[in-house]
Amino acid sequence: MIVRTLDDVEGTDRAVDAPTFVSRRLLLARDGTDFSLHDTTLHGGTSTTMEYRHHVEAVYCLSGEGEVEDLTTGRCWAVRPGLLYVVDVHERHELRATTDLRVLCVFTPPLVGPEVHDRDGVYPRLTPSGAADRYPTRTGAKPVLLPRLDPVVHDWDGPGPLDTAQLESFERDGFLHLAGLFSPDEVAAMRGEMLALAGRPALRDSGRLVIEPAGDVVRSVFEVHRLSEVFGALAADPRLAGPARQLLGSDVYVQQSRVNYKPGFGGEGFYWHSDFETWHAEDGLPAMRTVSFSIALTDNLAVNGPLMIIPGSHRTFVACAGETPPDHYRQSLRNQQIGTPDDESLGRLVEEAGEIRAFTGEAGGVTVFDCNCMHGSGSNISPHPRSNVFVVYNSVENLPVEPFAAPARRPPFVAARDFTPV
Repeated sequence: MIVRTLDDVEGTDRAVDAPTFVSRRLLLARDGTDFSLHDTTLHGGTSTTMEYRHHVEAVYCLSGEGEVEDLTTGRCWAVRPGLLYVVDVHERHELRATTDLRVLCVFTPPLVGPEVHDRDGVYPRLTPSGAADRYPTRTGAKPVLLPRLDPVVHDWDGPGPLDTAQLESFERDGFLHLAGLFSPDEVAAMRGEMLALAGRPALRDSGRLVIEPAGDVVRSVFEVHRLSEVFGALAADPRLAGPARQLLGSDVYVQQSRVNYKPGFGGEGFYWHSDFETWHAEDGLPAMRTVSFSIALTDNLAVNGPLMIIPGSHRTFVACAGETPPDHYRQSLRNQQIGTPDDESLGRLVEEAGEIRAFTGEAGGVTVFDCNCMHGSGSNISPHPRSNVFVVYNSVENLPVEPFAAPARRPPFVAARDFTPV
């Protein structure tokens, strides 16, 4: 028997706050039921447009007043205590709350938990955290190479800024380089923000500011799209969000943002790794449906530790040996050792690719790369800094569940828990 109160739900991931409502999700897929049960209050004076393409919903009004409209027929019903309505054929509808409107909602199939409406009012169909792990890693066993099970390009036919040749290149190699995407003035503004963030001591106390393994030099600052209006605007910029939606075939949200400083004479390297291996193991991303955008804030030169990617490596998942210790992020953000590939696996990837690609170019260029690309960079022993801001987008249909190979989730400034679409 499951016994649970609203007080039990408050302060957990079952409590979801959205712009027009708060939802306390008393039963979810993880509870083993065939439906989910939510106690939801819509804020008075708001309207919410919904279209549940993947779910059937029953709504029972407990208190308050409002109105629901079937947007396909234009028919309206007053919502008051005791009224039940069922969205049984996925009708697009609008619920308008005259006063605070408290309703009991039942969904089938059950929600996983963190779902929020996308721009069309749709809840994505997510994989419950108890589903089979398709990319097992850090199990303590020996490393193994596994084939990719997810598409690379998720939308070949829809509208978007990338042409067919660019999509084909991304499908083949796992990356694209877009030169000159941002103007010198835009780069100067971002570089100014980068330097300002490095001078905020409170960020170090919060964990968002990471220093180099040796010395006291700033290595990275995380969650920059929330710390800075300039970087917040960057994350919403259609020059980035547009290609992200096209490649991932859905609305997207910012999974992570950060600045890597890599100063001259002191910026240490980032050893070879697949971002997805960590995001899957430690953050619970179920599928390879995430893409990174690296915007050059300084010239990226052959001598200042540029990004390197093994072409085609995104098609193979390297399951790593070892196990994830508690609070591993505190060490890994400075110098990652768990979740990095072994020499033999790396050698095979390079042999199959026939090359390692180094990305050089002027400030303002953007490198777009798949979440499973094997990449890294060497230390910067030149006098020239190599600084980049990263914006990582994840599909709203690929929301994280519980970590697949870690004792607990990483903090939200490393792996976002706000899934509001950009």
